[in-house]
Amino acid sequence: MVTHKPLHPGAIIHELLIDGAELTITELAERLRVNRTTLSRLINEHSGISPEMALRLSKLLPNTDMVFWMNLQRDYDIYLTKQHTDEIIVEPIKAA
Repeated sequence: MVTHKPLHPGAIIHELLIDGAELTITELAERLRVNRTTLSRLINEHSGISPEMALRLSKLLPNTDMVFWMNLQRDYDIYLTKQHTDEIIVEPIKAA
């Protein structure tokens, strides 16, 4: 069970590729063959990783696979959703 807030996948991409590889968002978008705005929204944590983006990242970084990227997004989404558990009211089905 995750007890700490996982990093948004965009933060990891920023650290690895913008800071680490010293690429600009434009250069990285060109390498991934995606729209610069799409990548910028991901890196700035305004959107999540789609399966297609996960595949593109796994091709760019062969030491990763798309499941790795999708799991990062899943863990982040689950953490955020659990922060609102008390706000979601559902009546459970009674056992038959």
